[in-house]
Amino acid sequence: MAAVKLINVSKVYDGKNKVVHEVDLEINDKEFVVLVGPSGCGKSTTLRMIAGLEEISEGEIFIDGKLVNNVQSKDRDIAMVFQNYALYPHMTVFDNMAFGLKLRKFSKNEITERVNHAAKILDMEHLLDRKPKQLSGGQRQRVAVGRAIVRKPKVFLFDEPLSNLDAKLRVQMRAEITRLHQRLEATTIYVTHDQTEAMTMGDRIVVLKDGIVQQVDSPMNLYNRPANKFVAGFIGSPAINFIDGKIVKENGLAFISREKLISFQLSPDNSEKLIPYIGRDVTLGIRPEEFRIESKGGYKINVEVDLVEQLGSDVYLHFNLEGIPFIGRVKPTMDFRSRKEFELYFGSEMIHLFDSAEGKKIN
Repeated sequence: MAAVKLINVSKVYDGKNKVVHEVDLEINDKEFVVLVGPSGCGKSTTLRMIAGLEEISEGEIFIDGKLVNNVQSKDRDIAMVFQNYALYPHMTVFDNMAFGLKLRKFSKNEITERVNHAAKILDMEHLLDRKPKQLSGGQRQRVAVGRAIVRKPKVFLFDEPLSNLDAKLRVQMRAEITRLHQRLEATTIYVTHDQTEAMTMGDRIVVLKDGIVQQVDSPMNLYNRPANKFVAGFIGSPAINFIDGKIVKENGLAFISREKLISFQLSPDNSEKLIPYIGRDVTLGIRPEEFRIESKGGYKINVEVDLVEQLGSDVYLHFNLEGIPFIGRVKPTMDFRSRKEFELYFGSEMIHLFDSAEGKKIN
């Protein structure tokens, strides 16, 4: 397998529409890296530049130490799995998987061996004689993955491969792709707009917005230490709650929301970083799971819940603070639908503070 390196890579359409901005990224050999972000953020364009399906406007791309800017896609030793599977409807599963090998003039024995090996890995040996129309969505996805496996490429590229599947099948297939990566130990770059896929599959995640890399980190570091407000808001489900306020000097440093419904002392550990923000607008982020029904110390807010969602292991409490929708995720310790008013508690350990003007994390 091979490492992939992007140096100052950009993509410009029509000489003026820049959709990818100076991406610097190093993907290690055997690593599983996920590119994630909202629609139109440039993640698929970046993947297609690595694949050689899009021309690079600026910068350099290296695969296994070799500059590939001017190398055709078929000569980059990569295999790509597309969103729409791109199977030939008139061919059997075997022939779909074997087609690329036939074009490369592999021997019949080698083709048969590779296809059977891939089919065994993907548990679809019984499907080799069927045609795509006889397969379910998940089975078609396996064929597309199998077609990539038989190539034995240096790098696997996945472009939103699960987006056409239903929710239950997506969960199953993302686990299968993760196991497949662990078994093959293949360098893999995976594009998705689904942050749950990114969090559960990636060794590292690249978060993009408007063609600009916001943060590259492990899933848990992205979750616990987001670089800015966008990353904090994009990673996590349900999404983090935000409320604006100021940092004031009051028995040390404190955060006070605009209408003073939330007010609490800030940890002295953050004082040095927060002193320059005294009197300035900041945004507080509290993840839904940080709220508690039991006190156990921390800070209290009184809320009126307008919607309760019971999910079995968790309960989502919807309420408003200063006109802003909030969600608290708590354990089903009582019948939450029998009342409206609650006291919720949260600790200061896992709160996030952001510069309101720039969006960057400040604590």
